[in-house]
Amino acid sequence: MLRLSQRLMALVQMVPSGLKIADIGTDHAFLPCYLLREKISPSAIGVEVNRGPYHKACATVNEFELQEKMEIRLGDGLAVIKPGEINVVIIAGMGGAVIRDILEKSPQVVSSLDKLIIQPMRAPELIRKWLVDHGWLLSEEDLIYEDKQYYQIIGAIPSRSENQKSTACIQGPPVILNKLETLYGPILLKKRHPLLAGLVEKDIAGLQEIINELAKSDNKDAKIRLIKYQGLLKELKGLKEWLSVAKSS
Repeated sequence: MLRLSQRLMALVQMVPSGLKIADIGTDHAFLPCYLLREKISPSAIGVEVNRGPYHKACATVNEFELQEKMEIRLGDGLAVIKPGEINVVIIAGMGGAVIRDILEKSPQVVSSLDKLIIQPMRAPELIRKWLVDHGWLLSEEDLIYEDKQYYQIIGAIPSRSENQKSTACIQGPPVILNKLETLYGPILLKKRHPLLAGLVEKDIAGLQEIINELAKSDNKDAKIRLIKYQGLLKELKGLKEWLSVAKSS
């Protein structure tokens, strides 16, 4: 029996039924195998850049006898995917800058997709900014807390898609996200996601540590960064207070 972590199940919930998927950085390929076994997706491609995980993914496909429906490819990101070959791309477990670079390098593949599902380990603001700047609509967002780690999950559809009529979408061109929306997601903020206060509190603590260190320096660049981070800290504290009031009301 194939059981997924809470984080992977949250990714599954964003996959539209009946569409072909590619899982970039598939690792053991548990996610695409689950989608195939549950008949959510008719076929799948798993991509790995390193031979170790590639062989593990192949072993998983063989274990669940999914060779006819799934292919594991060795390569870098979307470079081994042809435009129009799949409908949905999932990229999870990488830093925001790495994911952004993967998307940047394969514009023809990205423009042929019906949906992107992304779970960055760091810098989700880079992903949201890239999506909005390239004509994608943020359609879904989720926040998971698992193994003492917060995971932001972002679902997006292209502006050309008829699915943009969904009430969950960010409507009305042009879409401009403010600083807090890029960091925490306009949908998560609008919903006042119950885990959001914990994530903001964690970020405040980390930011305070950075500020304390910068305050010790007489370097000009450090002083400029200090002012910048102090401003952000003020915004995060205001957000935390807003979330607390909403929770208590």
